[in-house]
Amino acid sequence: MARCGLVQRAQQGDIDALEELCAREWRPIYTMLFHIVGDPTEAQDLTQEVFLRALRSLDRYEDRGIPFRAYLMTIARNLARNHWRSLRWQAGGLNDAGNISTSADDPVNHALLWDELEWLQNGLDDLSADHRQVLELRIIEGLSAAEVGRRMGRSPDAVRQLQRRAILTLQALVKEGAER
Repeated sequence: MARCGLVQRAQQGDIDALEELCAREWRPIYTMLFHIVGDPTEAQDLTQEVFLRALRSLDRYEDRGIPFRAYLMTIARNLARNHWRSLRWQAGGLNDAGNISTSADDPVNHALLWDELEWLQNGLDDLSADHRQVLELRIIEGLSAAEVGRRMGRSPDAVRQLQRRAILTLQALVKEGAER
């Protein structure tokens, strides 16, 4: 069954549809948040919050031709942004694993990381729907070019070319944001 159908059924109170929707979307949301926060426990907590917020607003969700996952990713990005903002005020830097270390005494490193994340997020927001989708499927979900091609109706070579163009576009957008 199509995801759109699942969303509609979930909005009508179908618990099975809601469970299936959550089961399908949990991993990609968790993976994205884990890449952002770098801590599995924090990523799991944030993922739970994404789904709680989505469930609370499910009756207001309108299908506008954008996948439901994009709706969830928007909630996740906003939560991640709020998470980084809350850490921003704590004294800290990065430890060897690249995670926030609240015991460090260098808030400058944290501020620089925050700026880079903001530039990256702004660049992602400015990408076309196809570019965002190919990056989401290839990088966040870790799907092969063939799997992405089947989902997007393209050949694996076309997916690789689209991914390359998306990365180049994202690099240019991030560089432009950093120069502002």
